[in-house]
Amino acid sequence: MAVAGLSGTVKSWNGAKGFGFITGSSLPQDILFVRTELPEDIREVQGKFMEGRPVVFDAAQGPDGRYKATAVAVPLMEGKEVAGKIKTFSEKHGYGFITSSSLTEDVRFQTTDLPQGVTPGAHLRDELVTFEVLALPDGKLRVSTLRFQSKKIAMRVGGMGMGGGMGGMAQPGGNMGMVNLQTVQAAQAAQAQGLMTGTVKSSSEKNGYGFLNVAGYPMDIKFGRNELAGGNVSTGESVSFSAVQTPDGRITASNVSSLGGGMKRPASAMGGMGMMGMGAVQKVAVTETPTGRSAYGMIKTYNGQKGFGFISSPGVPGDVFFMQTSLPAEVRSLHGKELQGKSVNFQVSQTSDGKTRAQDITMA
Repeated sequence: MAVAGLSGTVKSWNGAKGFGFITGSSLPQDILFVRTELPEDIREVQGKFMEGRPVVFDAAQGPDGRYKATAVAVPLMEGKEVAGKIKTFSEKHGYGFITSSSLTEDVRFQTTDLPQGVTPGAHLRDELVTFEVLALPDGKLRVSTLRFQSKKIAMRVGGMGMGGGMGGMAQPGGNMGMVNLQTVQAAQAAQAQGLMTGTVKSSSEKNGYGFLNVAGYPMDIKFGRNELAGGNVSTGESVSFSAVQTPDGRITASNVSSLGGGMKRPASAMGGMGMMGMGAVQKVAVTETPTGRSAYGMIKTYNGQKGFGFISSPGVPGDVFFMQTSLPAEVRSLHGKELQGKSVNFQVSQTSDGKTRAQDITMA
């Protein structure tokens, strides 16, 4: 006998042996599941990743009357890492994309997101990873804190075990370093004032400009001498800044100020820091156009910690992305499990790159 559409929570998972148990379903016992019933991009994860996660599955009853889970799916869970597979990576261009069965679209990552020690030229395509995901203001998703799913994979590509980044602070050149408490507090204060934070990736006295690396943003951000608010900054140093957009649409940094920490290199190694101006700039504006359409649906997933989610709607093809700010104020503090499955009405808008987003969400 087969049962479809069950849900439960992973009680235990032995990654080395490739099996575990699901509890909390409508069936009277814990349900065995094996590695081959998981999506391909999750099959090398360890116990800590799986345990406590909600799953959706079918079940087949064996001759002994016991059920075994089949077609196990692992939805996005608030505050937890996501598993996926590297779809593409260009060492030359410094970025790639990860596909995940838990997400509706591919997620971009940069070379600096990779664990320390990955061998230059290593073949990363199809390698299994876990990562945190950030939502950018334009609705696109970005990788943060990338790790390989197993030590075997990490050893194969030269990475240092299953290590990731350092608490969301970008690391130029993949270098690892400790961010002191003063720097963390300064970053939190800057973000509270609406500023962005990042790390100086490179600088050139000859060319007169430098670049910042920002966790959660898919490209390096350029800045110039007249944008330094507190004197010179060094490669590897943590900074705060305001994001601005030039008339040709490029993002640059202004009001760049040191946060008092990070990994600093001697001037002889970084070539100094003479910066020149960037020209006229204007405030960043996210291009999003209302379509005038109303729709209804159900909240499929919601991550309150990251501030975004997806709505499944019969009137809109594909899952619809929404930001926390589009929810009614009285429910924004709720956790994902409290909102998941709730019926909603919303206004459909279109971003400049053709993606659909939900705005002005109301609870149905």
